[in-house]
Amino acid sequence: MNFIKKFEQRLIEKDTILCVGLDPALPKQRKKNTIPSKFVKKSEDSEARLSFCLDIIDKTSDFCIAAKPNEQYLRGFTSQQHMKLTNSLRKEGLLSIYDCKLGDIRSTAESALYYFRKWGYDAITFNPFPGNMEEVVKISHESEPYLGIIVLTLMSNPEAEKFMRYAIVKNKPVYLAVAEDVKKYNADGCVVGATGHVTQEDIRLIRKITGNEKVFLIPGIGAQKGDPKKVIRAGGKNIMINVGRDIIYSKNPKVKAEEYFKMFNKVRKAD
Repeated sequence: MNFIKKFEQRLIEKDTILCVGLDPALPKQRKKNTIPSKFVKKSEDSEARLSFCLDIIDKTSDFCIAAKPNEQYLRGFTSQQHMKLTNSLRKEGLLSIYDCKLGDIRSTAESALYYFRKWGYDAITFNPFPGNMEEVVKISHESEPYLGIIVLTLMSNPEAEKFMRYAIVKNKPVYLAVAEDVKKYNADGCVVGATGHVTQEDIRLIRKITGNEKVFLIPGIGAQKGDPKKVIRAGGKNIMINVGRDIIYSKNPKVKAEEYFKMFNKVRKAD
């Protein structure tokens, strides 16, 4: 089953568009938004991060459609640890999206895709700037198991505007050219931000170009203060809104996940 069909099936089963971002930072990495000391005291770094992620999955899975582990926070994980993570997500009925922002020449990308499949991820994020989207999508879709490709299109961080909006390709902003390639090469979806520099019209334009079935993965809600109403109203049915820090580092991740679940569904049902 391809990724879009998996997503649509989970959307019916779970009736939620919340994706929890798994960004397990160790206390020695930074001063705030780090995993609790109880996970660190008796474990080495990778096991501590894995245990934290598994705990978050257990507490939030009732309210989520997917989880997005960020590669930069999982550095050092073994294959077995990745598989423990994806197996846990699968058992809870959640899709797994490995936020690796893959971008390289074909041979290097092919090597990475082998491991992402082996580890059991349903989809990955992809950086289109090296220019090999067609090849990566083909490799990901034609081998088993199918691996979804979600393409960085208009990211939530304001610095992304410099290259994604103001740079021009064939007389159009880069983000619209990327959206055209998503459609042309049959990638599975787009990463589209929710923060202030991304307008409702931007989201509508990307959706118009890519078509209704593509899955939009939307970061920028929560700690980044993006507007969920904007993206739900403009993004169409097939969207996932990612919330990371505001859930996983809250005092009660389960309660916080439920709050976002109810907030998003209230807007969905009203519209």
